Amino acid sequence: MNSRESTVTVPLDRAIEVARLLECLTRSIDRIGSRMAGGEADAETLDRFITEWLIGPQASRARMVLWDAISQVIGEEAMEEIAEAVPKFPDAPPEEVRRLRQKLSAWQEAGGG
Repeated sequence: MNSRESTVTVPLDRAIEVARLLECLTRSIDRIGSRMAGGEADAETLDRFITEWLIGPQASRARMVLWDAISQVIGEEAMEEIAEAVPKFPDAPPEEVRRLRQKLSAWQEAGGG
């Protein structure tokens, strides 16, 4: 199967649910990070956000929306193989994280943040 030619379909209401969670996570973590940089927050603040906002269960629900749609295209066995190959904390960060860290560092050095 050529993954470039395959399409995964997610119902609009479910796609909105996932997008809203990602928006919440992105904006909240960015806000907490900014507060941490300014000395107004710490790791406890991040922990409180994750705990009080039930981020684990929400992320799990969003993950299932995507995996359900993906498994309909590639099959459950292939989907499970992909999921098992994903690095998990406290494993070393994956290569994509190293590349992103380099890009962020270069952006910051160039005056972007």
